[in-house]
Amino acid sequence: MTPTERAIAQLPPHLRRYVVTQDYDSYTPRDQAVWRHILHRLTGLLKGRAHESYLRGLAATGIGTERIPSLDEMNAKLAALGWSAVAVRGFIPPAVFTELQALGVLAIAADIRTFEHIEYTPAPDIVHESAGHAPILADARYSEYLKRCGVVGFKAIATV
Repeated sequence: MTPTERAIAQLPPHLRRYVVTQDYDSYTPRDQAVWRHILHRLTGLLKGRAHESYLRGLAATGIGTERIPSLDEMNAKLAALGWSAVAVRGFIPPAVFTELQALGVLAIAADIRTFEHIEYTPAPDIVHESAGHAPILADARYSEYLKRCGVVGFKAIATV
């Protein structure tokens, strides 16, 4: 069983229906080039500006600058931080997102933005979800805070 299959198997059944498989082979050379362009630009801009835990967190969560991250590789690293990641398709309901977060599961959109939308995409994508959210999980205090926010958010949504 792969690290990602283990993460999915540990989910409550009602959350599994939102999970999709990351078809890594479907990423095209152009998709990989989009990733490299964004990550090289991002890391260059953030050196000396971002909190050092963010840049350290990239490597700690299995995110490199040269290729789109594999969720299996990310999950192998995230397990040491008390987290896992699953692929989802685009937007998921807020109650699902917060419940996953409360469980220590990062929802990562499996799609990647197109070259035409390289600067910004309104839809969730693997660039935003993985490089934007995963690195800060390497900070233990923030990681715990994020799980607690998930618990509070889920409870708030569930009581409406």
